[in-house]
Amino acid sequence: MDESEAYSSEDEDISLTGSDFEFQLTTSKRKLNSTQEAASPKRVRHPSVSGSSQSQTPEESQGLRPRSAQADGRATACHLYEAVRSGRSALLTVIDDWLEEYRRDREAGILELINFVVQCSGCKGVVTREMFSRLQNADIISQLTTEFNEDSVSYPLVSVGSQWRRFSEGVCEFVSLLVRGCRNSLLYDDFLFSSFIALLTGLADSQVRAFRHTSTLITMRLMSSIVSVAGEVNAQALMTRRRCELEKNKSVEHRAIDRIEELEDSYRELREHQEDLRSLMNGIFKGVFIHRYRDRVPEIRAVCMEEMGVWLRENPASFLNDEHLKYVGWMLHDKQAAVRLQCVLTLQKLYVEKDFISRLELFTSRFKERILCMILDKDSDVAVETVKLLLLIKQQTEEGLSEEECAAVYPLVFATHRGLACAAGRFLYHMYVQLHRDIIIVTSTQT
Repeated sequence: MDESEAYSSEDEDISLTGSDFEFQLTTSKRKLNSTQEAASPKRVRHPSVSGSSQSQTPEESQGLRPRSAQADGRATACHLYEAVRSGRSALLTVIDDWLEEYRRDREAGILELINFVVQCSGCKGVVTREMFSRLQNADIISQLTTEFNEDSVSYPLVSVGSQWRRFSEGVCEFVSLLVRGCRNSLLYDDFLFSSFIALLTGLADSQVRAFRHTSTLITMRLMSSIVSVAGEVNAQALMTRRRCELEKNKSVEHRAIDRIEELEDSYRELREHQEDLRSLMNGIFKGVFIHRYRDRVPEIRAVCMEEMGVWLRENPASFLNDEHLKYVGWMLHDKQAAVRLQCVLTLQKLYVEKDFISRLELFTSRFKERILCMILDKDSDVAVETVKLLLLIKQQTEEGLSEEECAAVYPLVFATHRGLACAAGRFLYHMYVQLHRDIIIVTSTQT
């Protein structure tokens, strides 16, 4: 691949249906018998809710929700929200209880999950059964927006105080445990996560910062958890295929036909799971990440870069390539120090892995100049971590940095910032040790 193609600033290979991204799962072979109507672009239809009334009250005809329905919806989501907010509940138990409820009534379960996101955004609105079955995602989000307090710029993720300190971590833990709890069945049921991600994608495109920030955080962590499950499924598929081949290679008298059929069925199912997970990841990446990694809110951009680092490490076969690394490289130029810092930290976790170095060669040559400039970053934390990153590049690559490039770091040992001076000192010490080692090797060979 030509370097200019890999790191072009245009995303010409990405095709979107619009701001209200249409999320559709790729139908696997075992699901061809199911009849599903394809939704038109920008219009995501929800499955109809069995038992819902067809008649409308005057409030409903105007797009409003009856007060009793609002109270019921808020009560169902309150349990999940309070469990995360308080931090005193065992989230694994909370999720197990929710899964039992979802299996009894999947519409009630998905509504509870959706209203949990709404509450995490600081919105007082509620998505009811009628809204979910009757309205498009864009219409639901529009109604929620009208009920949002536009005068307030505060919402749970940015609130200060002891009770909110770990709220973001709690939300991320909840999402991770949710995916883990669904990894054996519900992750592939063509309703739960497709419906959930469809609404999250719409919220991530909202003009309301609280909706955009909260839904992006949840969606990015959802993606990271799915990537982790995909890695496990890939390993299981590889192992199952090898076992099947070993069984087939046995002599006829020792070959177990039933065992071969069982392994082949398992392998086919795992392949279908791989395709489903690939479809989920592709939908999130194109529907949310491509838009939000360059959001005007720096916290949102930083979240995207942090979670991108997880994808690169957890599933290098699919993500650790120039087409995905380029986003991290581009954001090294971000105006906000927090975003630049997150990019550098992401790269540190990649360069520390020796197995990743060959995949990083093109990235290193393309963005090395920018990284070297960042040792003089106006933000001291960014400069310190950049020097640490350069040390990793020098240690892990044979020709990653030239002598001239290394010399640019040496004067920083005299920096007034103690952390920066210490980082430069460690870099200089490594170079001295390496030079001393080379001299010993040359001397020994001459004698």
